[in-house]
Amino acid sequence: MRNAILISILSAVLVAGTASVYAGPPLNGVYKSSDGDFDEGRESSTWVGGGFLTTTNVLHALAWDGAVLGGDWRITCPYVVSVTLEADLVFGGFGSRIYSIQYAGGTFSLGGSGGQPLANGDPSYTGVLTGFTEIRTLIFESGNMVGSDSDFSFSGQVDGYTQSCINGIANGAWLANGVGAGYPTNLDANCAAGGVGHYADTRDLTLTIAGCSVATEESSWGRVKSLYRD
Repeated sequence: MRNAILISILSAVLVAGTASVYAGPPLNGVYKSSDGDFDEGRESSTWVGGGFLTTTNVLHALAWDGAVLGGDWRITCPYVVSVTLEADLVFGGFGSRIYSIQYAGGTFSLGGSGGQPLANGDPSYTGVLTGFTEIRTLIFESGNMVGSDSDFSFSGQVDGYTQSCINGIANGAWLANGVGAGYPTNLDANCAAGGVGHYADTRDLTLTIAGCSVATEESSWGRVKSLYRD
């Protein structure tokens, strides 16, 4: 009888887990777009909050290979929760202002078996962002903003693994306000297409991957077996 119960439970586990079997975590290492490990990218930020520096704005950044968006990596729908002026260095209408921007939420996707060096048997690696910060420097001339550069830092947890094991940095260069042709779709507060804002290039992306090794499926499977071990 006990064996019949075990077979029934294990069959249910197999059926439930069929869609989430993982070949292996992304390989540990430091990967850089500047080294050709993956493509640089493009970004669209939607002004859900109504302006260039307002809370609830939504970011959408995708890899760009010169023809197609989103092949090597994707960052989707982190939204702004706070904007803090860190330094005001504008004098007589000339200079810069530096802001710290904190985001929450959002997801990411990394290419897998398509040839990326981080691949370890899966076609892609998806997950949730566990932290996302932007340091944005605005440049002013005669009282008008003429440029904006960003430094991003972020972390993430790969679906199916228990650790937050991905950390990244990147640079952003503002191009213009509006909707950019050939840039990622603007996304609203519900992560649906819509809205306007600004668009930018995303460059010098570096990913550090370390410690994604413990899969949630392996832990769950072990617990089930231990309950019915002789």
